Amino acid sequence: MTVLVVDADAVIRHGRRFPEKARRAARQGRRIVIPEAVKRELVDDVLDADDPPPNHRESAEEIQELIDESVLEVHEPDPERYSKVIDEARRRISGDSLPEHEVKADRYVPATVCELAEENRVKLVSGDRKLSRTVREIASSQGVGEEVSVHEPLSLV
Repeated sequence: MTVLVVDADAVIRHGRRFPEKARRAARQGRRIVIPEAVKRELVDDVLDADDPPPNHRESAEEIQELIDESVLEVHEPDPERYSKVIDEARRRISGDSLPEHEVKADRYVPATVCELAEENRVKLVSGDRKLSRTVREIASSQGVGEEVSVHEPLSLV
C-alpha cells in the first residue's frame, strides 16, 4: 500500500480546496497521513488561541473534521525509536536559521516517513525543498530510501 504523508506546506498551499481534494483521494483508496506535530500546528494551536483570524479557525476546523471522518490519519512516530532521526532532521532543517525560526512540526516529518516506510511505500507531499531533501537523505540513511518518494505540494490527487 502507498501512504501519502502531507506536511503543513502542502495543506496550506491547497488552501480551501484541501478538504475536497483529501476526500477525493480517500474515496480513491488513498491513505493520507498527517504527522501529529503538523496537526498540533495547524489545528490544536489555532483552536487553542484566544483570537485566531477567522480563516485560520475555519481551516483548523475543516482539518479536524477530516480527521474525525477518518479521511486524514494522524500519526506520531515512536519517540524513543526515532529520537535521533528527529534531532537530525531539526539540525538539517534549521541549519543557519535565526533562533526565532525554530523548527517545530517539520522535524517530525522524516521520522513519520521513515517509520511508515518500514511497511509501506510512502509519498511525501511537500513543496518545502529543504524538508524534501532532508527526508530523502534521512530515509536513505535509515535503509528505507527505496520506499520513499517526494511529490509536489498540489499532488494530493
